[in-house]
Amino acid sequence: MRSLPLRRLSWRSTAFASVLALALAAATLAVVSAARAQETVRPAEPVGALRALADHYRRVAWEFERAAHAHRTPTSFSYRRSSDRAYLRWTIDSWTRRADGARRLALASLHRRLAVHLPAPPGLRAPTATRLAYSRRLTLSLRKIYPGGHATRTVASARAANTNAVLRLWQERSAAAAILVSQHAVRRAQISDWLNGAFLCIHHYEGSWTANTGNGYYGGLQMDRRFMQNYGRQFVGRWGTADNWPVWAQLETAARAHNAGRGFNPWPNTARACGLL
Repeated sequence: MRSLPLRRLSWRSTAFASVLALALAAATLAVVSAARAQETVRPAEPVGALRALADHYRRVAWEFERAAHAHRTPTSFSYRRSSDRAYLRWTIDSWTRRADGARRLALASLHRRLAVHLPAPPGLRAPTATRLAYSRRLTLSLRKIYPGGHATRTVASARAANTNAVLRLWQERSAAAAILVSQHAVRRAQISDWLNGAFLCIHHYEGSWTANTGNGYYGGLQMDRRFMQNYGRQFVGRWGTADNWPVWAQLETAARAHNAGRGFNPWPNTARACGLL
């Protein structure tokens, strides 16, 4: 048998060793990559947890819709029977958007009715910490307007299993607080205590705050159209006749007439009954 030259044998050995080393390196890299990928892939969320999250945002949406006096978004609750994770995530996203829209609608309604300034909301996809801080700040702001029989300090903190759970807790609290403010809070007219009491007495003899009997006079202080235009023009532009105005707007309009020199003369009989003339 003819032997290969030593130089040629050495070259072939070196080439084989290089190929083997490259193959080993590639195999090692593949194993490491697979291990890292396995570490970063999160386990699929339980179906029950996804259903519960959809339920949470559905409740929040409904509560803010109630606070806004808006029709409740209908649902067939099909997500409660589904095990399709893709469908459940879509449902969660849909209800999250509805809850955000309902909250904005409710807060805009409260601002118009009560002339209150509330914190501006973050974006729908803002970081969890940002949304949590906003929901807490909103809750406390609403509870200052109408505490609902509980001291604000009792809801100043919250404990839950994790950050997302705390976020959901504050979201539910903010929606509940919005309902209380919507149902019970009344903005006080920006007038003196004495004048406020005087007009409340006149109102006692005039009519309900929503009175519109067809006699040409409207609201709790029975204002005619000329009176409304002269002293409450911006309220007419916003709400129409005084029977649609919030109480504070009716009182402030009457106070403007009083301060403009009209006194209590527009209400001669009822003002006299209150001892104001």
